[in-house]
Amino acid sequence: MKSHFRFVLVFIVLASCKQVQKVSDAITNPSAREIFERTFENNDTLVKRYEFLYSNAKKNRLKLELPSVLSAKSDSLDFRVLSYTIELQRGERLKIESDIIADSLQLAIDVFEFETDSIMSEKPLLTNEPESNKIDFDVIKTGKYKVVILPEFSKTINFSIKFYTEPTLAFPVSGKNNRAVQSFWGAPRGGGTRSHKGIDIFAKRGTPVVAATEGFISNTGNRGLGGKQVWLRDGLFGQSLYYAHLDSIVVASGKRVKIGDTLGFVGNTGNAKTTAPHLHFGIYTRGGAVDPYPFVKHTEVPGFEKLDVINEGVTRLKNNELRLGAGVNNEKIQDLNDKTSVIVIAKNNRWYHLKVNDSLQGFMHESLVKPIK
Repeated sequence: MKSHFRFVLVFIVLASCKQVQKVSDAITNPSAREIFERTFENNDTLVKRYEFLYSNAKKNRLKLELPSVLSAKSDSLDFRVLSYTIELQRGERLKIESDIIADSLQLAIDVFEFETDSIMSEKPLLTNEPESNKIDFDVIKTGKYKVVILPEFSKTINFSIKFYTEPTLAFPVSGKNNRAVQSFWGAPRGGGTRSHKGIDIFAKRGTPVVAATEGFISNTGNRGLGGKQVWLRDGLFGQSLYYAHLDSIVVASGKRVKIGDTLGFVGNTGNAKTTAPHLHFGIYTRGGAVDPYPFVKHTEVPGFEKLDVINEGVTRLKNNELRLGAGVNNEKIQDLNDKTSVIVIAKNNRWYHLKVNDSLQGFMHESLVKPIK
């Protein structure tokens, strides 16, 4: 009877603890990584191993070009941390997505910002939520970022993960895309006395110019270098989108617009009267003009790839080039001797992300690695 009572008491205590944890999580909103860390927080050996590998991964110099797709494999015996530096521009939206659902394998995804070329923020700028294996991030600062991905420990499962960007605004000329942009940010103007504070999108006269975002028309008119122009404010304190050289305007100041609404039509008014019809498109913030191209640039969305990922291998040649990224244009870290044992962390196209030891990682072409079954 006493034994039964103790069992019931322990069950009640454990159930209560879980309920308290759920309530606490609802308040603190922990990340996927923070919840993952709980699974081994009472094992000092695992904690030390995890902290060591995660810290080393954050410090590596490996690069990833966007868009990219990685095929990888979690490890039930050790932590396999994927960590890469990526370049992002203001106005892009970073997308990280996996083909595996969190119920099968939880990934902990952190994005850190470089404060300088060599100093990274201590805390992640963004992290994924539990039960989700994806991240969406609107970039507000051009620069370097570090993505660190940690697959759930104790499971050995193949998965793919893709990294790409998409524009945060719609393209401002109906039916056009990147190919219509023929003059970019920073190009010399006025005989070199000034630089281009926008992009020029060429199209036939009368092609509709459309709202790239929801907002309201703050100003319209026919004046100065821009000729017939429309100013669209993105929110009360947001950025202002500038449409210039229009042939005609069909909206009035104060009007609210939705994405895709027609604002006017492509022309060559103002100082563009000697050039072919085009839209000058600019973006202005409280800090001044910014390059609008990343905000509207159409980008490739890669599909998931199912690549064979070996667990271990040995190098084939006397000089096996280990590089910072997946491609010969990336800096060489060092040459590895033949028959050097390596562990495969992931695969990007035909390049392996290898770990030689706990402190040395890099990319090597698959032709230089012999699989060990």
